[in-house]
Amino acid sequence: MRSRFLSALVAALALAGAASADPPKPAVVIQAQPVSRVLTDVREVVRQVGGAAQGEAMAKDFEKGLKETLGEKGFDGLDINRPVAAYAVLKDKPEDCGLVVVLPVTAEKDFVAFLERVHIKAEAADGKKGVYELDLPNDEMFPKGSHLQFVPGGWAYLTLNDGDPTDPKEFVAIGDLLNNADTALVSVRVYPGRLPPKLVAAGLDGVDMMAGGFKMFIGNAPGAGPKAMATALDEGPKLVRRYAEAAMKEAEEVRFAAAFDPATGDKALELVVTPKPGTALAKELAAVAPTANRFAAVVTKDAAAAVLFKAPLFAKELRDIAGAFADAGAAELNDSPLPEKLRPLVAEGLKGVGRAWRAGSGDGALVLNGPNADGKFTVVAALALDDPAALDKALRELAKDADLGKEIELDAAKAAGGSVHKVPLHRVLPEGGGESFAKVFGDKPVGAVAVGKDAVVVAFGPGAVEAARAALEAKPAPAAAVEVTANMSKLHKLVALTDPMEGQMFAKMMGTADKSVPALRVTVAGGEKLTVRATVNVQMLPRMLLVGENSTTTFEKVGEAVKP
Repeated sequence: MRSRFLSALVAALALAGAASADPPKPAVVIQAQPVSRVLTDVREVVRQVGGAAQGEAMAKDFEKGLKETLGEKGFDGLDINRPVAAYAVLKDKPEDCGLVVVLPVTAEKDFVAFLERVHIKAEAADGKKGVYELDLPNDEMFPKGSHLQFVPGGWAYLTLNDGDPTDPKEFVAIGDLLNNADTALVSVRVYPGRLPPKLVAAGLDGVDMMAGGFKMFIGNAPGAGPKAMATALDEGPKLVRRYAEAAMKEAEEVRFAAAFDPATGDKALELVVTPKPGTALAKELAAVAPTANRFAAVVTKDAAAAVLFKAPLFAKELRDIAGAFADAGAAELNDSPLPEKLRPLVAEGLKGVGRAWRAGSGDGALVLNGPNADGKFTVVAALALDDPAALDKALRELAKDADLGKEIELDAAKAAGGSVHKVPLHRVLPEGGGESFAKVFGDKPVGAVAVGKDAVVVAFGPGAVEAARAALEAKPAPAAAVEVTANMSKLHKLVALTDPMEGQMFAKMMGTADKSVPALRVTVAGGEKLTVRATVNVQMLPRMLLVGENSTTTFEKVGEAVKP
């Protein structure tokens, strides 16, 4: 009797525990600032992209489009002053996975009408108060059916692909989804340890199958290019699998976030990886050193525009892929428009760069300097190089050529650890580069190739020799992983050289401020967490693209002036 009583008591406690158990913690959580804040930032982005010339008009067009989409009632039914959240419901099979979107509402009837305005039809479910069946515009994404349910506190749960209406007890409370310390406009938090192992395995197998399919498509196609692509299709999936499996075991959280700073015009995307303490991943991230660039000092006050980059060669697979493509470029020069006599020189340069990439040296720079006192510009390109002996030998052999040798001056300048040679790079360009080329860089401008113990530099323009020497002698210095900077005053003068009318449009859209401004910046920082942050200045980069759309000639002319 006593035994039966204890058994019943244990069973009752178990049932009570099951009834009061919290819903499973989601593996993926999304949160966003209130719609009012999002709209304010979007309007400001549109306004800043348009600038003084078109900003207000573009902002009005945005408002007009919003009104045309939502009608006179706009966001009625949706509480635009409270945050929004969502979470994934992940199962072993992809077709069983779903998404739950949690939205703040003002009134049930008004919110249903709001859904109608955004082309989501909600019909009351038979015999279930506060439950609606949803008819989505793209219901093929959620074939099992989706529902809408209202819960106390003014929240609506849209359960996508749940098949039958979800029991409200299984809803994750809004308070458990929102992180009040997260100030990002939108953020996505992934908890790798909560991901269903079978679902992840199926996804990784899918990546392998996709890569295998591309390899079959390439087949035994001749040439080095397909071979390099085959290397990427072999090594890429290995890299994805290795890091995915490590993250599931050793990463606490992976966070993606987007933010906007209206004061500076910076639109930022951020990736933060938080490892579990004491794991191999934690040690690896703690060892990530601040980034430096071999050519950081090449970007000076004379730069009209500059790109600094450090190739992300942190994994052997990436190094092998990069090296394979460098080798492919060298092998396929015979099919390029490059003059035949220059092909051995360029091939040795590409091979040296490939060796550097395989060794993990991926520093590079591209800088446009000017204008000088005569209004001309100089371009400098620098890349990390490994074992330069073959390249130097090819260059000295080229100097023996009866034709080109007359215009080559070996050892025109000495630099620490190498030499700068004058080379007729204008001979590479069809008909000397054309009128635009001469306006920007001068008629038959000086070309220079500098070969050092760990770098190769190519430059042309009136300051080519000195710029190449300075690049070869530059010392590594702290720098972002990627940084694109521009000086609008200097670029305006370049555009005006090609076409005065286009110069006027450029000045109107971009301004003529004489200062260097980052248009794009990517930083990497290790420590307790790995943080990768990419920032785009909407007052710069997108507006320059907008200028290109409004003018069919400005950037085409500049591009023609500098392209090989």
